[in-house]
Amino acid sequence: MDTFQFKSQENLSLRQRVLNDIRSAIIGGHLKPGDKLKELDISKQMSISRGPIREALRDLEALGLVVSSPYRETTVADVRKEEVTELLIPIRLKLELFALKYSGAKRDEAFYGKLDQIVERMKEFAADGDLPALVEEDIQFHEQLLSLDDSSYTLQIWSGIVNRLRLHFIKNTSRFDDLRKVADDHAALLSALRGGSEEKIEALWTQHIQDEDCLLCFIDESEGEGK
Repeated sequence: MDTFQFKSQENLSLRQRVLNDIRSAIIGGHLKPGDKLKELDISKQMSISRGPIREALRDLEALGLVVSSPYRETTVADVRKEEVTELLIPIRLKLELFALKYSGAKRDEAFYGKLDQIVERMKEFAADGDLPALVEEDIQFHEQLLSLDDSSYTLQIWSGIVNRLRLHFIKNTSRFDDLRKVADDHAALLSALRGGSEEKIEALWTQHIQDEDCLLCFIDESEGEGK
């Protein structure tokens, strides 16, 4: 320990604040897919050097929220329909069905109480039209289930896709005519968890997650009609 020294935390702390600010702007929909993220412009707006911004953008790229190419500007990432339907949703479904299968004994009143609170907040945010907040509660609802798994692997896999799911939700859930449906769907999931058979829960959960495919198909059809 005499020769070991920890790194200064000052720059790391600033880097984290920069990361959080840019991430919030992306998740909140203020920065859209394809928007350019210019280090010089951001540094002027934040009144800081470009170093922490460059580091934060690298971290955001690792999280799947921005795209950076050599000799080209960094841009906000997009998520394609094929990625959602053929990759993200199948992985998510496997994870959550696995957690459902092995978490029955751990679903106690404390667990249900947390989900109750989440659903109530979802209803409030849906009524207010606050999509970013609604999306965060949606993710927290499902993370509560995944956190019941004893191993860390489920959440590790989830952490690798959750930001891409956030982009998908922000981009496509906004097309809903009524955001209250999102809250109502989760209220139905909670009701099934409390009193339904394992078969009913699995069927309802599967339908809920696969409905994301239906949303994207509906969007494709609507955009095609408008052309």
